[in-house]
Amino acid sequence: MYICLCEPVTDRDIRTAVQSGCRSVREVAGRLGCCRDCGRCVRAAREVVEAARVEFNAIRVADDRAAQCAA
Repeated sequence: MYICLCEPVTDRDIRTAVQSGCRSVREVAGRLGCCRDCGRCVRAAREVVEAARVEFNAIRVADDRAAQCAA
């Protein structure tokens, strides 16, 4: 789904940016160019960033537990 229409940025783009290290809307905006023009997408972008951070953190915790069990 498109989050920013001024710069064609999707929720998938934002999730990928979070997965590659962005931790805030400001960092995502710096990398992807969204949230700069009209500002209407900031709230939606923030929601996607927060959800992605939770999701990727849960995956990382599960991977860490699996590694500990394997050791």
